[in-house]
Amino acid sequence: MEKKGLRQPVLFVVEKDADDREEIRRILTDAGMTVLAPESLDAAAGLLESGAVCDLLIIAGDGIDSDGILDRILEKFGASLRVIHCGSDPEGKAALYCLNRGACDFLRKPFDRDALVGAVESALGGEFAADPVGEGIVAERPVLGWIELTATSRLEQLRRLERFSEMLFNSSLPEKVCEDLQLAVEEVGRNAVEWGNRFDPDKRVHISYCRFDDRIVIKVKDEGEGFTPGAVPDPTADPARSLQERMKAGKRPGGYGVYLIQKLVDQVVYSEKGNTVLMIKYLPEVEPAAGESVAAF
Repeated sequence: MEKKGLRQPVLFVVEKDADDREEIRRILTDAGMTVLAPESLDAAAGLLESGAVCDLLIIAGDGIDSDGILDRILEKFGASLRVIHCGSDPEGKAALYCLNRGACDFLRKPFDRDALVGAVESALGGEFAADPVGEGIVAERPVLGWIELTATSRLEQLRRLERFSEMLFNSSLPEKVCEDLQLAVEEVGRNAVEWGNRFDPDKRVHISYCRFDDRIVIKVKDEGEGFTPGAVPDPTADPARSLQERMKAGKRPGGYGVYLIQKLVDQVVYSEKGNTVLMIKYLPEVEPAAGESVAAF
């Protein structure tokens, strides 16, 4: 509902499939939002250039134009325009394309009504800040099966990576596996930003994913000085004492994430420096070979 003195936000829904486009338009209209539904990015660009207002662009589908239309839209309107991608292929060209261009959220088809409305409300509510020029997330597929993501040490970018990761995991994994992986990525990612890079804007966080037939492998690397995992006392053994000792040493509360991820995944391996962690989660009903392990790197 429009507040007195404030303009009602306007949404564009771009979807080639007429039925899907109408369904998304109907869901958001029923939620009290103002929606325009151009069938292509070219049509959306035409509306914008003719003076139409757009606060949020929802790109629904896995096809992305090859003429750089989205780039032109963002170049002209990107300072205030938010983008949500909703597709059926979480590892496809369209999803990575949108992530590289500052998309703030990601949904997977078939979408859930509440998830769609919630994502739109979060985006319009300012939960996701726009990327400074030259500081966007970089998403790549260097080899088949691997996805590599690089972000600055900003919690806004980390939040977007978490949403992208959630879409990846929700594509075909059991709910419990998804929850464990999402929490593991959140914990390790935040440790990398806060404890590894110390929020240094010149340092990056690197996250790589790969799904094999029997496991999910995730690697997280920061550009900090590293640490010795074995030297971190277990804070769960005596939380009060752990907090007092860290405060006495001039350190912030911490250490829980190191132990939590060991409960969430099946194998955790740190690099010798301690600034890279490899996490492996075996998929249900697929047992690792006897004696199989991953060496430190």
